[in-house]
Amino acid sequence: MFNSRLILKWFLLFAVALTITVAGSAQQSSSTPGVSADTIKLGAFIAQSGPVAGIGVPFMRGAEAWYSFVNAHGGINGRKIDFIVCDDGFVPANTVACVKKLLEEDQVFAIVNPLGTSPLAAVLDTLVKAGVPVVSPGANATFLSQPVKPNVFALQPSNVAFGRFAALYPVQALGAKRVAAVYSNDAFGNELKDAFVAALKEQGLEPVALIGHAPNETNFSNIVLQLQQAKPDAVALLDLLQPSAAILKEAENLGFKTQFIGVNTVTDPRLFQLAGSSAAEGLIAPGFAADPTSDIPGAVLYRAVLNDPNTGFPKEPAGGFSEIAMVGAQLVTQGLASAGKNLTRQSFIDALNQTSAWSTGLTPPFSYTLKDHSGIKSLFVIQVKGGQFISLGAFVPK
Repeated sequence: MFNSRLILKWFLLFAVALTITVAGSAQQSSSTPGVSADTIKLGAFIAQSGPVAGIGVPFMRGAEAWYSFVNAHGGINGRKIDFIVCDDGFVPANTVACVKKLLEEDQVFAIVNPLGTSPLAAVLDTLVKAGVPVVSPGANATFLSQPVKPNVFALQPSNVAFGRFAALYPVQALGAKRVAAVYSNDAFGNELKDAFVAALKEQGLEPVALIGHAPNETNFSNIVLQLQQAKPDAVALLDLLQPSAAILKEAENLGFKTQFIGVNTVTDPRLFQLAGSSAAEGLIAPGFAADPTSDIPGAVLYRAVLNDPNTGFPKEPAGGFSEIAMVGAQLVTQGLASAGKNLTRQSFIDALNQTSAWSTGLTPPFSYTLKDHSGIKSLFVIQVKGGQFISLGAFVPK
């Protein structure tokens, strides 16, 4: 067991170090939006209402806890962070309105920790043309990193990587011949589905069932019946947490047993609340962040900040969504600190482009260069056993 007090002390020193990267009083050109002598305005669109609020609320809290914690220990080079979150309800039209507000009314310096493939797709062109830094998005969309956009820095592995895992792991590691999939019929689900189908084709296979559903679907009984009739060896859930959990629960209710393969969205403890531990038992999914409830130093630090009684959310349970949001926020503050006192959007972008083998201990190390803004690339295998997520090690496709 790690000594949490010693780890927290180290963490405090790390946070304070960010504030003294450059000595002296902060100076700032008035031409840089969102930056004054004592403040950096950062904006985000994160669903706090609607069907994705179960992801958006913990995601927002993970980021906000870190920014508040840094503020409580001096800020970045003498400036406090003003983290402005706009609730878009995960509706792209609302995202457009949020970005207009954040850029024109709030005059934010950068968009950080934004949530969702469809929301990002609706506004990314606008943000790229405006040269606004977009850092640590909570999305797996390939368009965030390919082709490289000078001001956009992805964090999570791409949907292509997750879609391919959902096809190749059951075939190559489990010997499955009959593989089916369920996907959300939106930008997020379709990218996963296309990668899944292409990877199966490489193995000389086609899905025995490929079933799409509306993003706001809540009744999955008919879908589970269709899956049951297809008699698959494995079913890929190319979906968000809530629908994936609903499918698992309905499959248990109908007595349908098969090997379910998820994507990264299901690797959160909320899965057990939504589906039930018995329905989730045996589920396999890819992961790219450490177990947020473990005793490794990075996880202990994450929980200390998330549940800090003064700056965090004491009742927020540890989970994958708040964890990766905090990692993203840590990346943002590291870039801001490295950019120095005379902070501009270009100096921030330049600092991020020099990120090398960076990690807080919760994710595999990753780097950015002028030609690569893709973030984390490594995946490992997670399986639900006895109501817990157990690591099965790395999976290297043949």
